[in-house]
Amino acid sequence: MRITHLVGHAGLNGVATSSRMLIQAQLDAGHDVLLVHSRNSWIEHQKFDGPLEKMGSDFATTPAELRRVGYAARDWGVDVVHAHGSRGNKFGLVFRCAAGTPIVMTAHTRQFQLPWLFAHAVIAPSQQTADYYLSRRLVRRRNMHLVRHMFDVGSVVAATLTSRSAARAELGIKASSFVIGSVGEIDARKNQIEMVRVLKGLIGRGIDAEVLLIGEKRNMAGDAQWSAAVADPQIKGRLHLPGERQDATRLLHAMDVYLCTSKMEEGPIATLEAMATALPVLSADIGYSSALLRDGINGWIFPHGDVERMTETASMLARDAALRQSIGTAARQTIAERLAPQAIVPEIDRVYRLAIERAGKKLP
Repeated sequence: MRITHLVGHAGLNGVATSSRMLIQAQLDAGHDVLLVHSRNSWIEHQKFDGPLEKMGSDFATTPAELRRVGYAARDWGVDVVHAHGSRGNKFGLVFRCAAGTPIVMTAHTRQFQLPWLFAHAVIAPSQQTADYYLSRRLVRRRNMHLVRHMFDVGSVVAATLTSRSAARAELGIKASSFVIGSVGEIDARKNQIEMVRVLKGLIGRGIDAEVLLIGEKRNMAGDAQWSAAVADPQIKGRLHLPGERQDATRLLHAMDVYLCTSKMEEGPIATLEAMATALPVLSADIGYSSALLRDGINGWIFPHGDVERMTETASMLARDAALRQSIGTAARQTIAERLAPQAIVPEIDRVYRLAIERAGKKLP
């Protein structure tokens, strides 16, 4: 099959990393791929093995740019277009209306936008995501398909005592500390203020704890709660903010436990990276985390805002290194068994073929 991916995101985030993993898995499965990417984007500079062609775009919705990209995909011989992100979705809408091109869109986030109505198929990574679009009548039920993000566990190295020590030394974190943390933009949606509250709870229980938040800080300077929390003398020197890092998966090794306190996620990819790193994960009930995590077996799921229970569980893990290891090992095994690319690619292929049929095109 000849697949054109429209990836409008420029930075390093879950959309970019999940798109990259999908493209490589499709190349491994024998598909041909044309990647249309934002210029000077993270995904543009990634290496792929297989018959991949790349094309830069500013995704400006002008007639000239729409024609340039659309004609290039047509002349290349595209069977189906897969759009990622709002800018890619807008291009997909135009291609569908102007040329009847088979269009598939992945709902990486929840957005009330017109293009969803025009997709021949929409992929939702979680039931929560699907319910959002179906309840707002943005997607027909027959066009909605629930397919989890894939994850190649071999792309992430499991943490060891040696890698843990090296990552901590680089970040200036004490070797003896109990470290919790996360990867992702630091903002109100990701809700990292709850991790600071967990930190305070751990300190109150006599645990020498620290927090590592890897990601760009966004719109938090004016947040009074955040400012007050990080200014608390009790956590001085215990909050580490190295910013956005291209090597975030390597720095995950500095953590003992990964926390996800987000208010809304569709995946999330960072949680999968943490599980693949063999870290115990404590997560709010968002995205498809509850479909993967089983309390006390390969992680824990908590209701939104239940800081007390999350703190109690983190405290238990802080005092039991063997339990941390067994939970982390089980988490990595879960990713390997349930999200292997070779299992997910056929599901995506099935969605593509349905989209091609709905567009009235000939199946490849």
